[in-house]
Amino acid sequence: MSLSLQQLDDRVAVSGQLEVDDMKEVAAAGYTAVVNNRPDREALFGQPRTADLKRAAEEAGLVFLDLPFTGPNATPDQVRALAELLVARDGKVVVYCKSGMRSSLLWGAAAIAGGKSIDDVLNAALKAGHNLAPMKDTMFALAAAARG
Repeated sequence: MSLSLQQLDDRVAVSGQLEVDDMKEVAAAGYTAVVNNRPDREALFGQPRTADLKRAAEEAGLVFLDLPFTGPNATPDQVRALAELLVARDGKVVVYCKSGMRSSLLWGAAAIAGGKSIDDVLNAALKAGHNLAPMKDTMFALAAAARG
Protein backbone atom coordinates (compact mmCIF):
# COMPACT_ATOMS: atom_id res chain seq x y z
CA MET A 1 0.00 0.00 0.00
CA SER A 2 1.33 3.43 -0.87
CA LEU A 3 1.20 6.01 1.90
CA SER A 4 -0.70 9.23 1.47
CA LEU A 5 0.92 11.67 3.87
CA GLN A 6 0.04 15.36 3.99
CA GLN A 7 2.95 17.43 5.30
CA LEU A 8 2.06 20.09 7.91
CA ASP A 9 5.58 21.26 8.64
CA ASP A 10 9.12 19.97 8.24
CA ARG A 11 8.57 17.25 10.88
CA VAL A 12 4.87 16.44 11.02
CA ALA A 13 2.60 14.83 8.47
CA VAL A 14 -1.02 13.74 8.84
CA SER A 15 -2.73 10.80 7.28
CA GLY A 16 -5.99 8.97 7.10
CA GLN A 17 -6.20 5.50 8.63
CA LEU A 18 -2.90 3.63 8.58
CA GLU A 19 -2.77 -0.13 8.23
CA VAL A 20 -0.50 -2.65 9.95
CA ASP A 21 1.49 -3.11 6.72
CA ASP A 22 2.05 0.66 6.45
CA MET A 23 4.31 0.82 9.49
CA LYS A 24 7.39 -0.50 7.68
CA GLU A 25 6.79 2.02 4.90
CA VAL A 26 6.42 4.84 7.45
CA ALA A 27 9.76 3.87 9.00
CA ALA A 28 11.40 3.52 5.58
CA ALA A 29 10.21 7.05 4.73
CA GLY A 30 12.26 8.38 7.64
CA TYR A 31 9.57 8.79 10.27
CA THR A 32 10.40 7.89 13.87
CA ALA A 33 6.98 8.07 15.55
CA VAL A 34 3.31 7.44 14.81
CA VAL A 35 0.43 9.04 16.73
CA ASN A 36 -3.05 7.52 16.61
CA ASN A 37 -6.05 9.83 17.04
CA ARG A 38 -8.69 7.25 16.12
CA PRO A 39 -10.59 5.28 18.79
CA ASP A 40 -10.88 1.53 18.36
CA ARG A 41 -14.17 0.43 16.80
CA GLU A 42 -14.93 3.87 15.38
CA ALA A 43 -15.77 2.03 12.16
CA LEU A 44 -17.73 -1.20 12.26
CA PHE A 45 -15.64 -2.86 9.55
CA GLY A 46 -12.15 -2.53 8.14
CA GLN A 47 -10.49 -0.52 10.90
CA PRO A 48 -7.37 -2.21 12.32
CA ARG A 49 -7.13 -2.55 16.08
CA THR A 50 -4.85 -0.12 17.87
CA ALA A 51 -2.97 -2.96 19.60
CA ASP A 52 -2.09 -4.47 16.20
CA LEU A 53 -0.96 -1.09 14.85
CA LYS A 54 1.15 -0.44 17.95
CA ARG A 55 2.83 -3.84 17.68
CA ALA A 56 3.58 -3.32 13.98
CA ALA A 57 4.90 0.19 14.61
CA GLU A 58 7.21 -0.96 17.39
CA GLU A 59 8.42 -3.90 15.29
CA ALA A 60 9.30 -1.35 12.58
CA GLY A 61 11.30 0.65 15.14
CA LEU A 62 8.72 3.42 15.56
CA VAL A 63 7.46 5.04 18.74
CA PHE A 64 3.66 4.66 18.92
CA LEU A 65 1.55 7.15 20.88
CA ASP A 66 -2.18 6.45 21.32
CA LEU A 67 -4.21 9.67 21.68
CA PRO A 68 -7.71 8.77 20.41
CA PHE A 69 -10.62 11.23 20.35
CA THR A 70 -13.75 11.87 18.32
CA GLY A 71 -14.72 15.01 16.44
CA PRO A 72 -12.95 18.13 17.70
CA ASN A 73 -12.98 16.74 21.26
CA ALA A 74 -9.27 16.55 21.97
CA THR A 75 -8.18 17.18 25.53
CA PRO A 76 -5.47 19.49 26.83
CA ASP A 77 -3.60 16.38 28.01
CA GLN A 78 -3.57 15.03 24.44
CA VAL A 79 -2.31 18.35 23.10
CA ARG A 80 0.38 18.36 25.77
CA ALA A 81 1.37 14.75 24.98
CA LEU A 82 1.82 15.53 21.28
CA ALA A 83 3.74 18.73 22.05
CA GLU A 84 5.99 16.83 24.46
CA LEU A 85 6.65 14.11 21.88
CA LEU A 86 7.69 16.74 19.35
CA VAL A 87 10.02 18.43 21.84
CA ALA A 88 11.48 15.27 23.36
CA ARG A 89 12.20 13.32 20.18
CA ASP A 90 14.06 14.17 17.02
CA GLY A 91 12.72 12.94 13.73
CA LYS A 92 9.56 13.08 11.74
CA VAL A 93 6.13 12.13 13.07
CA VAL A 94 2.96 10.86 11.37
CA VAL A 95 -0.31 11.69 13.12
CA TYR A 96 -3.36 9.83 11.80
CA CYS A 97 -7.11 9.47 12.18
CA LYS A 98 -9.85 8.62 9.67
CA SER A 99 -9.12 11.48 7.24
CA GLY A 100 -6.31 13.51 8.83
CA MET A 101 -8.63 16.34 9.92
CA ARG A 102 -8.73 15.73 13.68
CA SER A 103 -4.99 14.97 13.58
CA SER A 104 -4.46 18.37 11.96
CA LEU A 105 -6.53 19.92 14.75
CA LEU A 106 -4.42 18.26 17.45
CA TRP A 107 -1.20 19.31 15.72
CA GLY A 108 -2.56 22.86 15.34
CA ALA A 109 -3.32 23.15 19.05
CA ALA A 110 0.10 21.71 19.95
CA ALA A 111 1.81 24.08 17.50
CA ILE A 112 -0.02 27.10 18.93
CA ALA A 113 0.88 25.97 22.46
CA GLY A 114 4.49 25.88 21.27
CA GLY A 115 4.36 29.44 19.94
CA LYS A 116 3.40 29.02 16.29
CA SER A 117 1.04 31.69 14.97
CA ILE A 118 -2.54 30.86 14.12
CA ASP A 119 -1.96 32.08 10.56
CA ASP A 120 0.96 29.66 10.13
CA VAL A 121 -1.15 26.80 11.52
CA LEU A 122 -4.16 27.59 9.33
CA ASN A 123 -2.02 27.97 6.19
CA ALA A 124 -0.11 24.73 6.80
CA ALA A 125 -3.30 22.77 7.43
CA LEU A 126 -4.97 24.25 4.35
CA LYS A 127 -2.00 23.25 2.18
CA ALA A 128 -2.45 19.73 3.55
CA GLY A 129 -6.14 19.84 2.58
CA HIS A 130 -7.68 20.62 5.97
CA ASN A 131 -9.57 23.84 6.71
CA LEU A 132 -9.09 24.49 10.42
CA ALA A 133 -10.46 28.06 10.36
CA PRO A 134 -13.83 27.02 11.86
CA MET A 135 -11.93 25.40 14.74
CA LYS A 136 -9.68 28.36 15.52
CA ASP A 137 -11.31 29.01 18.92
CA THR A 138 -11.10 25.32 19.84
CA MET A 139 -7.39 25.23 19.01
CA PHE A 140 -6.71 28.39 21.03
CA ALA A 141 -8.61 27.02 24.05
CA LEU A 142 -6.82 23.66 23.86
CA ALA A 143 -3.42 25.34 23.47
CA ALA A 144 -4.06 27.64 26.45
CA ALA A 145 -5.23 24.75 28.63
CA ALA A 146 -2.29 22.58 27.54
CA ARG A 147 0.17 25.30 28.54
CA GLY A 148 -1.40 25.22 32.01
